Amino acid sequence: MPEEESGDFSYADDAELVEQFVTWTTDAVDELKAIVADLDGSELKSDDKAVRIYDLTHNIKGMGGSFDFPLMTFAGGSLCAYIKNLSESKTLSIKVIDAHVKVFDVVLAHKIQGDGGEKGTALQNRLKAIISEDP
Repeated sequence: MPEEESGDFSYADDAELVEQFVTWTTDAVDELKAIVADLDGSELKSDDKAVRIYDLTHNIKGMGGSFDFPLMTFAGGSLCAYIKNLSESKTLSIKVIDAHVKVFDVVLAHKIQGDGGEKGTALQNRLKAIISEDP
């Protein structure tokens, strides 16, 4: 089935578009880092900061697959799910959010396309563990 019919279109072979994705995503991750640095641990998922984290992360998640950055999609999906599934009265975990932002940072710094092999699996497992350890 051609890519257009399957709905799975990739820009991974277009170096210029990949570089634009990396640049845009780096800017988004820099914004996420600034938000994380400003968190005080009292933020609920309805807080403006949490909403912005979710929105930025959702965009990263959505575009990651189109540029062959599935680790970005995984980390973005993980963080979006964490925020979405938080009860209304539970505060955001700075540790959980920071861990996801660090994964974004590592993937971008090394331009890790594809699944990342064993290191990619280790990153995914570490994120899962950090979320499961969150009280």
